[in-house]
Amino acid sequence: MTIGLKELLERADKKLVGVHPIVATKARQLISQAYKEGINIIITQGFRSIEEQNELYAQGRTKPGKIVTKAKGGYSYHNFGLAFDFAVLNPDGSVNWNVDAKWKRVGQLGKSLGLEWGGDWEDFKDYPHFQYTFGLSLADLRAGKRPPTKEESEVSEYQLTEKDKEVIETLRCLGITDGKNPTRPVNQLYLWHVVYGLVKAIKEGKV
Repeated sequence: MTIGLKELLERADKKLVGVHPIVATKARQLISQAYKEGINIIITQGFRSIEEQNELYAQGRTKPGKIVTKAKGGYSYHNFGLAFDFAVLNPDGSVNWNVDAKWKRVGQLGKSLGLEWGGDWEDFKDYPHFQYTFGLSLADLRAGKRPPTKEESEVSEYQLTEKDKEVIETLRCLGITDGKNPTRPVNQLYLWHVVYGLVKAIKEGKV
């Protein structure tokens, strides 16, 4: 069973309804990059309402099943459209839930796009999870603060993540950028992350 990139992206679009447009774009870029490396991934979860989060939190506590989340409603970036979950597919199209080299490679690809990967968390490894917070805490979001839309972010000051800052500083030291915040972050930051990944691979002797 061969699944093409077009089908993977179409499947993703159904799961990315309600996800912030910049985060949704990064999810699609992740699928495309992984596909180029022979790794098929699907989006399993995108936006999750407060009510849905509370239902999930109750599982294994006040309702049957095993505990699958530590977050109550309003305490997950899914509740604000700033997170998505993924899974790696086997060649036959079934889901591979074993966290192997392919999973870890997808984690690296996601981070190259500026995403935060749950697989890096110390207290609770959440391998299927990616989030992009725009520098906003969950307390900020519960208080009503929201990130810019895609259109606004092209012309306004952009909240850089720590990874973004690391990439920009590295490229500034190499003379590739002037170190200033990007004026078109959606496109410019993506390009910088790609260049950063290439520079890192050259330094490590991988290319």
